[in-house]
Amino acid sequence: MKDFQKIKKATISETIVEQIKEMVLDGQLTPGQKLPSEREFTEILGVSRSSVREAMRSLSSIGLIDIRSGEGTFLNDNTSLLTDHFQLQCLMKKYSILELVEARKMIEIEIIKLAVVRGDANDIDFIVERHMETMEKKNSPAEFIKADFNFHMAIAEASQNRYLAEMLSATRELLLEINTEVIRKPGQIDKVIKTHESIIEAIKSGNINKAQVQMGSHIDMVAVVMDDIECGNEASCTSKEDLLKTIEH
Repeated sequence: MKDFQKIKKATISETIVEQIKEMVLDGQLTPGQKLPSEREFTEILGVSRSSVREAMRSLSSIGLIDIRSGEGTFLNDNTSLLTDHFQLQCLMKKYSILELVEARKMIEIEIIKLAVVRGDANDIDFIVERHMETMEKKNSPAEFIKADFNFHMAIAEASQNRYLAEMLSATRELLLEINTEVIRKPGQIDKVIKTHESIIEAIKSGNINKAQVQMGSHIDMVAVVMDDIECGNEASCTSKEDLLKTIEH
């Protein structure tokens, strides 16, 4: 028998996002459409303005709505962006965070090995440039997430294996929202930047084992924060030690 999973109680803001998602997928809301104002949402849904505001922040951080000063809030007018995102969210429900992190770790450890073997000076320069971009965007979580993605994809490009790069892109896309929550944790962006620096030094050294260890440690660090967020630090959740043992390869 499949193990039963503990039911996570959704917050009001998450419920608001879920309603908007369903209305987009059902065609009740269309790309580019103006959404009700914060005050109107409060009256329609019977919730607090802070809950509405938090829901809008979540949608804005992943680029699904456009908040225009003096005009209002609009759904992104890119149809595929909206539907693809929400379809991915439905797909993500099929997998646990642990499964996705395990997949990402296996993919990135293989990618970085190939990057060390195949990458040249130009590839390393490009990786460093993408790292500098993450440092420039550290004060904007939404922009930092994009820069972080570009950093990891630069390493994937250096591996010269397009299929592995596509696999990494798909896996990270499924983890987009939880990654967004991870970097909102105080001090987390600085930790990510520091581990990026260790990864770059390992690549420059040409030491495959060191590079793989640094990448594995980086993903383990993120995985622990992900688990805390998903579980809400409940006692019944996986301990840090057990989680790391589970995803260790």
